[in-house]
Amino acid sequence: MDSRNVGSTGVCLSAVGLGGFELGPIDGAEPDVDNAVAVIEDCVDSGIDWLDTSENYNASANESLIGAALDRISSEFKIATKVAPGAAITGGGSGFSHDQVHQAVRGSLTRLGRDVIDVYMLHWPDDTGIPLEETWGAMGELVDEGLVRAIGLSNYEPADVERCHKQRHVDVLETGLSLIDYLHDREMIRRCGELGIASLIYEPIASGILTNKSLEEVRAIWTGPWLESSFYKRLLSPGKGERSAAVADGIKPIAEELGATVAQVAIAWVLHQPGVTSAIAGSRDGRHVSENALAANLDLTNVMDRLEELIPLGPTFA
Repeated sequence: MDSRNVGSTGVCLSAVGLGGFELGPIDGAEPDVDNAVAVIEDCVDSGIDWLDTSENYNASANESLIGAALDRISSEFKIATKVAPGAAITGGGSGFSHDQVHQAVRGSLTRLGRDVIDVYMLHWPDDTGIPLEETWGAMGELVDEGLVRAIGLSNYEPADVERCHKQRHVDVLETGLSLIDYLHDREMIRRCGELGIASLIYEPIASGILTNKSLEEVRAIWTGPWLESSFYKRLLSPGKGERSAAVADGIKPIAEELGATVAQVAIAWVLHQPGVTSAIAGSRDGRHVSENALAANLDLTNVMDRLEELIPLGPTFA
Protein backbone atom coordinates (compact mmCIF):
# COMPACT_ATOMS: atom_id res chain seq x y z
CA MET A 1 0.00 0.00 0.00
CA ASP A 2 1.12 3.53 -0.78
CA SER A 3 2.59 5.44 2.17
CA ARG A 4 2.31 9.20 2.35
CA ASN A 5 4.38 11.80 4.14
CA VAL A 6 3.09 13.80 7.09
CA GLY A 7 4.56 17.14 6.12
CA SER A 8 8.30 17.25 6.68
CA THR A 9 8.16 15.38 9.99
CA GLY A 10 9.61 12.13 8.68
CA VAL A 11 6.42 10.29 9.62
CA CYS A 12 4.86 8.28 6.78
CA LEU A 13 1.40 6.75 7.04
CA SER A 14 -0.35 4.19 4.86
CA ALA A 15 -3.16 5.54 2.67
CA VAL A 16 -5.69 3.66 4.80
CA GLY A 17 -5.48 3.69 8.60
CA LEU A 18 -7.32 1.74 11.27
CA GLY A 19 -9.90 3.47 13.45
CA GLY A 20 -8.98 2.29 16.92
CA PHE A 21 -12.23 3.25 18.64
CA GLU A 22 -14.03 0.19 17.28
CA LEU A 23 -11.61 -2.12 19.08
CA GLY A 24 -13.37 -1.30 22.33
CA PRO A 25 -13.85 -2.04 25.12
CA ILE A 26 -17.57 -1.89 24.47
CA ASP A 27 -20.30 -1.08 26.98
CA GLY A 28 -18.23 -1.83 30.05
CA ALA A 29 -17.12 -5.26 28.82
CA GLU A 30 -13.66 -6.61 29.51
CA PRO A 31 -11.11 -5.47 26.91
CA ASP A 32 -10.79 -8.04 24.12
CA VAL A 33 -7.04 -7.81 23.61
CA ASP A 34 -6.93 -11.04 21.61
CA ASN A 35 -9.32 -9.62 19.03
CA ALA A 36 -7.40 -6.35 18.87
CA VAL A 37 -4.18 -8.28 18.23
CA ALA A 38 -5.87 -10.25 15.43
CA VAL A 39 -7.26 -7.09 13.79
CA ILE A 40 -3.92 -5.28 13.94
CA GLU A 41 -2.13 -8.31 12.51
CA ASP A 42 -4.63 -8.28 9.63
CA CYS A 43 -3.78 -4.61 9.16
CA VAL A 44 -0.09 -5.42 8.91
CA ASP A 45 -0.76 -8.18 6.37
CA SER A 46 -2.91 -5.75 4.33
CA GLY A 47 -0.38 -2.91 4.31
CA ILE A 48 -2.05 -0.70 6.94
CA ASP A 49 0.64 0.60 9.28
CA TRP A 50 -1.10 2.99 11.67
CA LEU A 51 -4.18 3.48 13.82
CA ASP A 52 -6.08 6.39 15.32
CA THR A 53 -7.25 6.65 18.93
CA SER A 54 -7.73 9.24 21.68
CA GLU A 55 -7.48 9.64 25.43
CA ASN A 56 -11.20 10.42 25.21
CA TYR A 57 -12.26 7.05 23.81
CA ASN A 58 -13.87 4.95 26.52
CA ALA A 59 -12.34 7.15 29.24
CA SER A 60 -8.83 6.23 27.99
CA ALA A 61 -9.57 2.49 28.12
CA ASN A 62 -9.22 2.35 24.34
CA GLU A 63 -5.61 3.53 24.56
CA SER A 64 -4.90 0.95 27.26
CA LEU A 65 -6.40 -1.87 25.19
CA ILE A 66 -4.42 -0.80 22.13
CA GLY A 67 -1.23 -0.57 24.17
CA ALA A 68 -1.74 -4.12 25.46
CA ALA A 69 -2.36 -5.37 21.92
CA LEU A 70 0.65 -3.60 20.42
CA ASP A 71 2.85 -5.14 23.09
CA ARG A 72 2.13 -8.47 21.40
CA ILE A 73 2.73 -7.27 17.82
CA SER A 74 6.20 -7.78 16.39
CA SER A 75 5.78 -5.30 13.52
CA GLU A 76 6.30 -1.58 14.05
CA PHE A 77 2.86 0.04 14.06
CA LYS A 78 2.36 3.79 14.19
CA ILE A 79 -0.02 5.59 16.51
CA ALA A 80 -2.06 8.76 16.22
CA THR A 81 -3.82 9.84 19.40
CA LYS A 82 -5.39 12.99 20.82
CA VAL A 83 -5.77 15.10 23.93
CA ALA A 84 -9.30 16.31 24.67
CA PRO A 85 -10.32 19.59 26.35
CA GLY A 86 -13.02 17.94 28.46
CA ALA A 87 -15.51 15.14 28.78
CA ALA A 88 -17.56 13.90 25.84
CA ILE A 89 -20.00 11.08 25.21
CA THR A 90 -17.28 8.41 25.10
CA GLY A 91 -15.06 9.45 27.97
CA GLY A 92 -13.11 12.33 29.45
CA GLY A 93 -10.30 14.71 28.67
CA SER A 94 -7.21 16.13 30.33
CA GLY A 95 -7.78 19.76 29.36
CA PHE A 96 -5.89 22.24 27.21
CA SER A 97 -3.79 24.31 29.59
CA HIS A 98 -0.01 24.14 29.13
CA ASP A 99 0.52 21.77 32.04
CA GLN A 100 -2.53 19.65 31.24
CA VAL A 101 -1.26 18.99 27.71
CA HIS A 102 2.13 17.90 29.08
CA GLN A 103 0.45 15.59 31.60
CA ALA A 104 -1.90 14.21 28.96
CA VAL A 105 0.78 13.10 26.56
CA ARG A 106 2.64 11.29 29.32
CA GLY A 107 -0.56 9.50 30.28
CA SER A 108 -1.11 8.42 26.68
CA LEU A 109 2.50 7.26 26.35
CA THR A 110 2.10 5.13 29.47
CA ARG A 111 -1.20 3.58 28.37
CA LEU A 112 0.09 2.91 24.86
CA GLY A 113 3.43 1.54 26.08
CA ARG A 114 5.37 3.91 23.85
CA ASP A 115 8.38 6.20 24.20
CA VAL A 116 7.12 8.50 21.47
CA ILE A 117 3.78 9.15 19.76
CA ASP A 118 3.87 9.47 15.98
CA VAL A 119 0.96 11.91 15.61
CA TYR A 120 -0.57 13.87 18.51
CA MET A 121 -3.60 16.10 18.04
CA LEU A 122 -6.00 18.42 19.82
CA HIS A 123 -9.26 16.46 19.68
CA TRP A 124 -11.69 19.37 19.36
CA PRO A 125 -11.70 23.11 20.17
CA ASP A 126 -11.67 24.24 23.79
CA ASP A 127 -14.56 26.39 25.02
CA THR A 128 -13.30 27.15 28.54
CA GLY A 129 -11.28 30.20 27.65
CA ILE A 130 -7.79 28.74 27.44
CA PRO A 131 -5.99 30.62 24.65
CA LEU A 132 -5.33 28.49 21.59
CA GLU A 133 -1.82 29.94 21.46
CA GLU A 134 -1.06 28.50 24.92
CA THR A 135 -2.29 25.05 23.94
CA TRP A 136 -0.54 25.02 20.58
CA GLY A 137 2.67 26.26 22.18
CA ALA A 138 2.55 23.30 24.57
CA MET A 139 2.05 20.93 21.63
CA GLY A 140 5.16 22.31 19.99
CA GLU A 141 7.14 21.73 23.18
CA LEU A 142 6.20 18.05 23.04
CA VAL A 143 7.89 17.80 19.66
CA ASP A 144 10.96 19.67 20.94
CA GLU A 145 11.18 17.25 23.88
CA GLY A 146 11.05 14.23 21.58
CA LEU A 147 7.77 12.90 22.99
CA VAL A 148 5.84 13.46 19.76
CA ARG A 149 6.85 13.37 16.09
CA ALA A 150 4.00 15.32 14.50
CA ILE A 151 1.29 17.58 15.88
CA GLY A 152 -2.12 18.46 14.56
CA LEU A 153 -5.71 19.57 14.99
CA SER A 154 -8.88 17.49 14.88
CA ASN A 155 -12.31 18.99 14.20
CA TYR A 156 -11.04 22.56 13.80
CA GLU A 157 -12.24 25.30 11.47
CA PRO A 158 -9.97 26.80 8.78
CA ALA A 159 -9.40 30.06 10.67
CA ASP A 160 -7.97 28.22 13.69
CA VAL A 161 -5.84 25.98 11.48
CA GLU A 162 -4.34 29.07 9.85
CA ARG A 163 -3.93 30.72 13.28
CA CYS A 164 -1.94 27.78 14.66
CA HIS A 165 0.02 27.40 11.43
CA LYS A 166 1.34 30.95 11.76
CA GLN A 167 2.54 30.21 15.30
CA ARG A 168 4.11 26.83 14.53
CA HIS A 169 3.71 24.51 11.56
CA VAL A 170 0.59 22.37 11.72
CA ASP A 171 1.60 18.91 10.56
CA VAL A 172 -1.81 17.26 10.51
CA LEU A 173 -5.48 18.07 10.13
CA GLU A 174 -7.97 15.37 11.11
CA THR A 175 -11.51 15.88 9.88
CA GLY A 176 -14.43 13.96 8.47
CA LEU A 177 -15.38 13.49 4.84
CA SER A 178 -17.62 11.15 2.89
CA LEU A 179 -19.97 11.23 -0.04
CA ILE A 180 -22.77 12.20 2.39
CA ASP A 181 -21.08 14.20 5.14
CA TYR A 182 -18.54 16.95 5.89
CA LEU A 183 -18.57 17.96 2.23
CA HIS A 184 -17.93 21.59 3.16
CA ASP A 185 -14.49 20.52 4.43
CA ARG A 186 -13.20 19.68 0.96
CA GLU A 187 -11.91 23.22 0.41
CA MET A 188 -10.11 23.22 3.78
CA ILE A 189 -8.53 19.84 3.01
CA ARG A 190 -7.34 21.11 -0.37
CA ARG A 191 -5.92 24.25 1.25
CA CYS A 192 -4.10 22.18 3.87
CA GLY A 193 -2.48 20.17 1.09
CA GLU A 194 -1.13 23.41 -0.38
CA LEU A 195 0.29 24.36 3.03
CA GLY A 196 2.02 21.00 3.47
CA ILE A 197 -0.45 19.85 6.11
CA ALA A 198 -1.44 16.18 5.95
CA SER A 199 -5.18 15.48 6.13
CA LEU A 200 -6.36 12.34 7.92
CA ILE A 201 -10.01 11.62 7.19
CA TYR A 202 -12.40 9.87 9.55
CA GLU A 203 -15.81 8.39 8.71
CA PRO A 204 -15.15 7.84 4.96
CA ILE A 205 -17.95 5.25 5.02
CA ALA A 206 -20.06 7.37 7.40
CA SER A 207 -19.85 4.85 10.25
CA GLY A 208 -21.25 2.03 8.15
CA ILE A 209 -23.92 3.87 6.17
CA LEU A 210 -21.91 3.66 2.93
CA THR A 211 -21.75 -0.12 2.94
CA ASN A 212 -24.05 -2.93 1.91
CA LYS A 213 -25.97 -2.62 5.20
CA SER A 214 -29.61 -1.61 5.00
CA LEU A 215 -30.81 1.62 6.59
CA GLU A 216 -32.58 -0.41 9.27
CA GLU A 217 -29.39 -2.29 10.12
CA VAL A 218 -27.43 0.93 10.48
CA ARG A 219 -30.09 2.65 12.56
CA ALA A 220 -30.19 -0.35 14.90
CA ILE A 221 -26.56 0.32 15.85
CA TRP A 222 -27.20 3.91 16.89
CA THR A 223 -29.23 3.58 20.06
CA GLY A 224 -29.39 5.15 23.51
CA PRO A 225 -27.55 8.48 23.87
CA TRP A 226 -26.34 8.25 20.26
CA LEU A 227 -29.86 9.09 19.08
CA GLU A 228 -29.20 12.65 20.29
CA SER A 229 -25.82 12.87 18.60
CA SER A 230 -25.26 15.34 15.78
CA PHE A 231 -24.18 12.41 13.58
CA TYR A 232 -27.52 10.64 13.94
CA LYS A 233 -29.48 13.82 13.41
CA ARG A 234 -27.50 14.73 10.28
CA LEU A 235 -27.47 11.37 8.57
CA LEU A 236 -29.99 8.93 10.07
CA SER A 237 -32.95 10.88 11.42
CA PRO A 238 -36.28 10.54 9.59
CA GLY A 239 -35.90 11.93 6.09
CA LYS A 240 -32.13 12.30 6.37
CA GLY A 241 -31.58 8.55 6.71
CA GLU A 242 -33.50 7.82 3.53
CA ARG A 243 -31.36 10.30 1.60
CA SER A 244 -28.18 8.72 3.01
CA ALA A 245 -29.44 5.32 1.87
CA ALA A 246 -30.13 6.71 -1.62
CA VAL A 247 -26.45 7.58 -2.02
CA ALA A 248 -25.36 4.15 -0.76
CA ASP A 249 -27.76 2.53 -3.22
CA GLY A 250 -26.34 4.68 -6.01
CA ILE A 251 -22.82 3.46 -5.27
CA LYS A 252 -23.81 -0.21 -5.58
CA PRO A 253 -23.90 -0.51 -9.39
CA ILE A 254 -20.64 1.42 -9.67
CA ALA A 255 -19.02 -0.91 -7.15
CA GLU A 256 -20.28 -3.94 -9.06
CA GLU A 257 -18.73 -2.63 -12.28
CA LEU A 258 -15.40 -2.18 -10.53
CA GLY A 259 -15.52 -5.54 -8.78
CA ALA A 260 -15.41 -3.72 -5.46
CA THR A 261 -17.55 -3.25 -2.37
CA VAL A 262 -19.58 -0.12 -1.61
CA ALA A 263 -17.23 0.63 1.29
CA GLN A 264 -14.16 0.33 -0.92
CA VAL A 265 -15.59 2.78 -3.44
CA ALA A 266 -16.54 5.22 -0.67
CA ILE A 267 -13.05 5.07 0.87
CA ALA A 268 -11.37 5.35 -2.53
CA TRP A 269 -13.45 8.45 -3.34
CA VAL A 270 -12.07 10.10 -0.20
CA LEU A 271 -8.51 9.13 -1.13
CA HIS A 272 -9.01 10.74 -4.55
CA GLN A 273 -9.82 14.14 -3.01
CA PRO A 274 -7.11 16.83 -3.32
CA GLY A 275 -5.09 17.17 -0.13
CA VAL A 276 -6.12 13.86 1.46
CA THR A 277 -3.27 11.87 2.98
CA SER A 278 -5.06 8.91 4.55
CA ALA A 279 -8.56 7.62 5.27
CA ILE A 280 -9.42 6.04 8.62
CA ALA A 281 -11.70 3.01 8.64
CA GLY A 282 -12.43 1.12 11.85
CA SER A 283 -13.66 -2.41 12.41
CA ARG A 284 -13.54 -5.20 14.98
CA ASP A 285 -13.53 -7.70 12.11
CA GLY A 286 -10.23 -8.48 10.42
CA ARG A 287 -12.00 -9.41 7.19
CA HIS A 288 -13.45 -5.92 6.93
CA VAL A 289 -10.03 -4.42 7.64
CA SER A 290 -8.51 -6.40 4.77
CA GLU A 291 -11.35 -5.36 2.44
CA ASN A 292 -10.99 -1.71 3.41
CA ALA A 293 -7.27 -1.79 2.69
CA LEU A 294 -7.94 -2.70 -0.95
CA ALA A 295 -9.58 0.70 -1.44
CA ALA A 296 -6.10 2.24 -1.59
CA ASN A 297 -5.51 0.55 -4.95
CA LEU A 298 -8.94 1.19 -6.47
CA ASP A 299 -8.86 3.41 -9.58
CA LEU A 300 -11.95 5.62 -9.78
CA THR A 301 -10.79 7.72 -12.74
CA ASN A 302 -13.63 6.65 -15.01
CA VAL A 303 -16.40 6.87 -12.39
CA MET A 304 -15.62 10.02 -10.41
CA ASP A 305 -18.19 12.07 -12.32
CA ARG A 306 -20.89 9.51 -11.60
CA LEU A 307 -20.01 9.50 -7.90
CA GLU A 308 -20.12 13.30 -7.77
CA GLU A 309 -23.61 13.16 -9.29
CA LEU A 310 -24.77 11.12 -6.28
CA ILE A 311 -23.78 13.77 -3.74
CA PRO A 312 -26.88 16.01 -4.21
CA LEU A 313 -29.06 13.02 -3.34
CA GLY A 314 -27.61 12.99 0.15
CA PRO A 315 -28.84 14.46 3.46
CA THR A 316 -26.67 17.56 3.22
CA PHE A 317 -28.93 18.79 0.44
CA ALA A 318 -32.25 17.94 2.11
